[in-house]
Amino acid sequence: MPARPRYEEIAQHLLARLRDGTFVTGEPLPTETALAAELDVARGTLRRALERIESTHGLVVKRGNGWIARERPLVRSLDVLGSFGEWARAIGVEPAGEIVRRGMGRATPDEAHALRLRPRDGVLRITRVRSLRDRPVMVARTTFPERFAALVEPLPADVPSIMAALSRDHGVRLRHAEQLIGALTANAEDARLLRRTRGEPLLRIVRTARAADGTVFEYSDDRYLPDSVSFALVTSAPGSVPAAWDRTAT
Repeated sequence: MPARPRYEEIAQHLLARLRDGTFVTGEPLPTETALAAELDVARGTLRRALERIESTHGLVVKRGNGWIARERPLVRSLDVLGSFGEWARAIGVEPAGEIVRRGMGRATPDEAHALRLRPRDGVLRITRVRSLRDRPVMVARTTFPERFAALVEPLPADVPSIMAALSRDHGVRLRHAEQLIGALTANAEDARLLRRTRGEPLLRIVRTARAADGTVFEYSDDRYLPDSVSFALVTSAPGSVPAAWDRTAT
């Protein structure tokens, strides 16, 4: 039997250290030079081991000239309509939020189209940082029609979930959403709020959501760290979904 490649042995050794907490999640690993010297391997072998861990386990990520220990990204399904807070609690993680900017303004053409308003109608804009496990993972820039401003504007800056608060206090619930998935690089504000570097890749969800009565409730541009949250969407060929999977089945 062929001998196991040396980089695979090194990868298993590093995996054990990642899993036992020797390397702290969110913190840089020692430099490639330092790790290679410690493990008595060539730097190229060490790098190949780290690349294997990144591609198959997702527990490290290359950032700049170094490597960062991380947890596997949490997976959010886009099959189910719900708020960020509802999703987080459903997977056993307590969400946090901070409103960093809010104010009234006039709808831009894009906002007016999405919210079914007339150009320059009044809107409330809110920028929030959403966190999981005490780490920022998403920046949400959300625009609400003026008729909802009186409900949303008084909420405290650290409200964990706007939708949970409105559902509890005012009976507002989401019924439908259109979501466009994309990617972009972090601008200066994204980088500052997410504690990352300008130009880093981000996942983007642009969402228009309607309340149960059909009223357009919000238009939001949400930007996620891809090493913290990923998205899943289940699709099937027409007529191929078993009745047990069909959410409309009774």
